[in-house]
Amino acid sequence: MIGKVKVNQSFGAMCRYVLQEQAPGKGAEVLAAHGVRTDSAEHMAADFDAVRAMRPGLGKAVLHVALAFPVEEKEKLTNEVMSRIAQDYLKGLRIDPENTQWAVVRHQDKTHPHMHLVVNRVDLDGQTVSDQFIRSRSVDVCKGIEQDYGLIVADQVGHRQAREIGPTPKQQQATTPKEQQSADWSRARQEIGRALSYTAGQARSFDELREALRPRGIELELTRRKDGSPAGVVFAQDGHRVKGSQVGREYSAGNLEAGFAKARELGHDPAQPWQQVGQDYALAKLAAEYAQAKQRQQPERTPGQERNRGLGIGE
Repeated sequence: MIGKVKVNQSFGAMCRYVLQEQAPGKGAEVLAAHGVRTDSAEHMAADFDAVRAMRPGLGKAVLHVALAFPVEEKEKLTNEVMSRIAQDYLKGLRIDPENTQWAVVRHQDKTHPHMHLVVNRVDLDGQTVSDQFIRSRSVDVCKGIEQDYGLIVADQVGHRQAREIGPTPKQQQATTPKEQQSADWSRARQEIGRALSYTAGQARSFDELREALRPRGIELELTRRKDGSPAGVVFAQDGHRVKGSQVGREYSAGNLEAGFAKARELGHDPAQPWQQVGQDYALAKLAAEYAQAKQRQQPERTPGQERNRGLGIGE
């Protein structure tokens, strides 16, 4: 299970996209919703915006998550199961499904099962839903759902596919040394971003993050101001240097430091064997291990039997 998280500004544009009113052949199907009408994109966006008005200064109030699954899971992932997964995903992010507006829509335009979750970052009490380190938190939530529902491990699938696919399209199309360098840098940035999504949310300091990244072949370079505060952070892999802000705004030096401070405040336990984590991460590329992991995770009973919690789907 992979969650692709974005924070946007326009509920109108997002609702038109997920409901696919201009392209009905793509098979958009509303699975569940809370606090919004689902009969049209116009009505849905109006309901989101009515609550958003309680926080007029919040520019990006639209939380959009595309949740995708391996094609092998298609038969298992009925609409009912996907609805429950979406709500468990919200709970994993500490978003109350009963006190927040949201809608989940399944699309049928791809071979693999996937759905789009639209969430209002202003809850029904007028409080802002935090997006700090939300991508890192999303990775942890997806891992938990994989385990709870007996799903194929997406981390292993992704790394196996990345090695099997080989060069990216941009690398293949490069015809000059400058284009090749740019393509290689772009791939390094993607791999650094993937590694940070698994590590940044677990660290309490730049030193801890550095130790977590080293087994993945990534070095962290930090510069500080005269007062000791972080001025900039650069990640290096295979000779390619990428600024934290180039990976994502949440990985700038200042935002990372703010996240570390929050983790220290919450008393996060950093006693995780980073070296072993790095070794497991590298071994996940082997197709044989992927097959074994899939075999081990065959559920003894269906998710519907184990997790029917009466969540009021569709209310």
